[in-house]
Amino acid sequence: MGDSAKRVREYLAGGLLALGVNLLMLQLVAASQGVPGLGWGELMDRWGWVFAPFVAVHILGGVLGGYLVSLRRVGESFTPGVATAVMAYVLEYIYQILFEGSFHGSLWALICLVGGGVFGSIASEAGGMRRRRRS
Repeated sequence: MGDSAKRVREYLAGGLLALGVNLLMLQLVAASQGVPGLGWGELMDRWGWVFAPFVAVHILGGVLGGYLVSLRRVGESFTPGVATAVMAYVLEYIYQILFEGSFHGSLWALICLVGGGVFGSIASEAGGMRRRRRS
């Protein structure tokens, strides 16, 4: 398998992980409010406070995906985090359009995922530098 195909697989895996975190938390928030099956948009329309978990979950998904992919892509600073976040955004957009009909908060999701992905990449690189200094 070529290096570019391996990269795409890693970015896709990180994106799916970030999407999984987002969808899991979406279902937990919806179930805790007694309305399982609603999407982020409907939840935010009913309750304004749901926007804070929406932002936090997207940042967390971006950090997790960006960090784990950056561990495999040593020496690349922001690229793994941004590519993973964009992949997660595309996958979430497809999911939202297919199953929810629209994607409320789409711009916020992109900003939070990319910000989290960049932070995850930076954290991974910082951890790698510390490990290299110790050895």
